[in-house]
Amino acid sequence: MGIKWSGRLTVDFEMEEGVAADLAERRLRESAIEFKRLIEIGPGNGSTRVKTGTAKVTIVAQGQIA
Repeated sequence: MGIKWSGRLTVDFEMEEGVAADLAERRLRESAIEFKRLIEIGPGNGSTRVKTGTAKVTIVAQGQIA
């Protein structure tokens, strides 16, 4: 078994005016999926040496902030 690694991130972003909240939620979900892929595969053809299927990106909370 290799090294297990954990990190905690907070993500805040602002949508343009007039955009529905469901679009913000979808953007966050799509970004989490892409982040997982980036950890496992990387930006190019080089190996990240991360075992496929081991990266987990979980959205623990979300919602509009003041």
